[in-house]
Amino acid sequence: MKTNILKTTLTALLLGIAMQAAAQLSWSEAFSRFKLEARADGELFTTDSTPNFGFHGKYFNLMLGGDLGEHFSYYFKQRIVANAGSVTFFDNTDFLYLDYRPTQNWRLRFGKDAMAMGGFEYDASPIDVYFPTTLWNNIYCFQLGASGAYITDDGNHTLVAQVTNSPYINSTGLSYDAGLVSYNLCWYGQVGHWQTIWSTSMIERERNKFMNLTMIGNKLVYDKWDIYVDLMHHALATDDWGKNFGFVSCANYYFTPQFNIFVKGMYEQNKSEVDLNSAVALDHLLRAGHTYARYGLGFEWFPTKAKNVRLHIYGCRMTESYTEGGKDVTDATWNFNVGATWTMDFTKLKIKN
Repeated sequence: MKTNILKTTLTALLLGIAMQAAAQLSWSEAFSRFKLEARADGELFTTDSTPNFGFHGKYFNLMLGGDLGEHFSYYFKQRIVANAGSVTFFDNTDFLYLDYRPTQNWRLRFGKDAMAMGGFEYDASPIDVYFPTTLWNNIYCFQLGASGAYITDDGNHTLVAQVTNSPYINSTGLSYDAGLVSYNLCWYGQVGHWQTIWSTSMIERERNKFMNLTMIGNKLVYDKWDIYVDLMHHALATDDWGKNFGFVSCANYYFTPQFNIFVKGMYEQNKSEVDLNSAVALDHLLRAGHTYARYGLGFEWFPTKAKNVRLHIYGCRMTESYTEGGKDVTDATWNFNVGATWTMDFTKLKIKN
């Protein structure tokens, strides 16, 4: 009950701030972003046993953003869920930050934000991601913290330095004041058709003990097609290099601006001896001694010119391999999914007399 009251109070406070700004700014400036978006899927999972299937809501998000004047702006994205958060009342808030932009080249940010890490799968909005990597599923990427960014004059390159709470606080059930942090450096770049999101992070898993997570994302974008390849590597110790890594790639071909086909594949492994020799799981991203592979094909169709409705369908095969009782085991599952995403953009509503 207290959590729900705090959420309501926070939302009312944010709206109050925005309304105060709206008294000095135009409505379109104070609410340059005001959306509701939702996604619902029907899914079928087939294994050697009885298949599982059904319909479920995947996402329901509220997004607000705008100008507060004097170089300040804000952004708020709340993932509306039926259950309360487990750590703080910010748990289901993906973004709630304040930006300060003294010049076009510099930006300071404080609040709840995505950890500044590389990879185009990681960078995409969760509502747009289909059959993601295991790392994507397991990392608690939205954290409270602060960052500074430098943007080049042409806007093609952004360098971000960020300090946030460590995601180990969430994965190990610690309190926010456990004193664990993550230091993140990230480069967002664009050179012609080539785009980049490269990063390296030192994520504190215990006091003064870190995991290094390096993500290298590269993407080629053309009129009719695009493709990205993300490389991921994480290490628990200095002698742990080359054992825990993965990659994910997704290619789109656009038959029309409103219809495309995509293929996606990924491989991930955790062969860390550090984790295998420990009584507890030190790597919260992938289970020790496990490898994961997924690949699939899908379609997207936007039936409206405004692209505020998206229909999708895909099928993928998922495998998880490990050793149990001295035997090699592979669990394989087929996943078939059909769903719809719809966006209600209130900033684009037209008032009819």
